[in-house]
Amino acid sequence: MRQKVWRVGGITLTLALVAVLFGQSLASLAGNAWNRAFPPPPGPIATCLHDAQWSPSGNRLAVLGYTGNCGETMEHLSGVLDIYDGTGQRRIRQIALDTLLVSAETRLAQTVDTDHIALGQVLWLNGEKQLAITFSLPPRAGSGQTTTEFGIITLDPSGANGGPRVQFEEILNRYGTYYPIPGISLIWDLATGHTQMIASATQYFYENALPLAYQYKWSGQGIVADSRNQMSIGNAQSGASFALWQAGWLTSISPTDAATNGDAHVFFQTNFAAVSPDGRFVMAPIAMQTLVAPHLSGPTPPQPDNHGELPIVLTRDQAFLKILQSIPTNTAAGAAMPITYIAWRPDGKQVATFNLKDDQKVNIYDCATGRLLKSVSEPPQPSTFSGILGALRWSPDGERLMLLDGAVLTV
Repeated sequence: MRQKVWRVGGITLTLALVAVLFGQSLASLAGNAWNRAFPPPPGPIATCLHDAQWSPSGNRLAVLGYTGNCGETMEHLSGVLDIYDGTGQRRIRQIALDTLLVSAETRLAQTVDTDHIALGQVLWLNGEKQLAITFSLPPRAGSGQTTTEFGIITLDPSGANGGPRVQFEEILNRYGTYYPIPGISLIWDLATGHTQMIASATQYFYENALPLAYQYKWSGQGIVADSRNQMSIGNAQSGASFALWQAGWLTSISPTDAATNGDAHVFFQTNFAAVSPDGRFVMAPIAMQTLVAPHLSGPTPPQPDNHGELPIVLTRDQAFLKILQSIPTNTAAGAAMPITYIAWRPDGKQVATFNLKDDQKVNIYDCATGRLLKSVSEPPQPSTFSGILGALRWSPDGERLMLLDGAVLTV
């Protein structure tokens, strides 16, 4: 049985005793231990990409993933966080996540029988001073364990201000399975160490983490619907408000589903994390799914419509309307349809799409007019990374776009 838990402290006295015995300073020993977990490059890069985020200034890019091929069984993959410059070409630092795991020390109430770390999102906190990584420790298949440990680790990417800090929350798994109930999101209070669980109240299979709305805002310790419909997409990882339209993907639904939802035949899905403006609260994961009708929403769109089997929202802009109209209805029940990845620029003025099974071009549209501004078949430079991200990523200034394979395109 392979047991993995995060080391969270408790070695200060040991370091002090060793320092006395060997004549080394406590600061020196602590620094050496930190550097072993946070080695500078070179080192194996994340070859199975999972998530990536630019810092607010756009000068650094955090890439979260595993060192290994995505096709391998998960127990053979080690989690790493690589820090690059803003172009994604020069690696500055690597944080070896598995090095922080031990089996002897734990803050958990019980031993976790797991064979891998399930990575979540990477987030920048307090400008560029801290990084946060969400994760879970799913129980090993057949272990009989009925709960999953979720966690968040916060750290200084420079390693200058002490070791990482970790919080855990134990979640009951779906009855008879070894994975959690869907629709669960956690709000982590990084100041007090408290955690609040948010469970979806919908009756649908996709279980949205938040009540469906076009816009959201932070209010106190949580996120609530905002009645405004701003043109800016906003930054969910530091902004006071942000739109539903975070980076995600589009798929066509089957004729059976479409028959009960009028001309809304495209399904929009997104999965992201949000950070309060003061950096105290993190909500993750935020999984949202909804049908989108091919009709413009206007400045004051109606509330999402639940008259059919699935909730429906209206289209955000002219470019999105054009994209929706280009996606054919799934004419064969059960047939696999191409996935169209979509990401709006933070200011909401442009939107990028990519389709793995079509012409494999990155298309960039003007949101106000729907005009195609640029279509790129190949990135202008080879990718530093390998693997596939779950979404396209814009830099904060809107000048760069990170593609699914990690290549950075200058727009």
